[in-house]
Amino acid sequence: MIVVFSDIHGCFEQFKRLVNYIERVYSDIRYIFLGDFIDRGNDSKKVVDLVLEIKNKVVLLGNHEEMMLRYMQGKPSSWLSQNNGGLKTLKSFGKKLNNYIPFFQELSFIHFEKIKDFNFVFSHANISMSFPLREALSFKGNFWKFLEEYNVPLKGSNIWYRVPEYIDGYVVVHGHTPVNEPVVLKKDGKIYDINIDTGCVYGGNLTAMIIEENITFINDDLKYLEGRI
Repeated sequence: MIVVFSDIHGCFEQFKRLVNYIERVYSDIRYIFLGDFIDRGNDSKKVVDLVLEIKNKVVLLGNHEEMMLRYMQGKPSSWLSQNNGGLKTLKSFGKKLNNYIPFFQELSFIHFEKIKDFNFVFSHANISMSFPLREALSFKGNFWKFLEEYNVPLKGSNIWYRVPEYIDGYVVVHGHTPVNEPVVLKKDGKIYDINIDTGCVYGGNLTAMIIEENITFINDDLKYLEGRI
């Protein structure tokens, strides 16, 4: 069974409560984290520490981790602006932040799972039709090398883009853009885009998406759990 989280944003209590519930109720769990563990909320370090404790996982880069890494490298970044919330992350980690930089630098930026007949792409944000998806799925370097090699603008990348677009043959699962409840988009009766960022740090719930690996019909077999459990 696959459990997907996105945009935890330092909301440790909701995250811990939901993980504890999942671990009690389910077995043979694989986690996929879609990035944005940090910023805005008060407990970014606790969130990252819990992610690190989880054994069977895929962990992806979000735009907030990307902003932080640019800042730490002395490059232009709006990470510390009030809206982006980097100051809360600095307060949460304190002097220990440098110890976590290798973890952030090694994050993948996209992930593919073929589950039964469905091609799931897991990404922090939406994917543009002009984004070189096939190349991204086979790329061995890091996010910034990929942008440079394929001349992809940062705002058009799969950790910053905000426009849901139909990518033929794939179901894109992402966060990045807060919504009141998970949004499932269809074309010709087929699901192509699922947004699970339900704005926990803004007072909404933290959502976990569950995909059973024996999935037979995507419309009926997707489940969502909320952080108020």
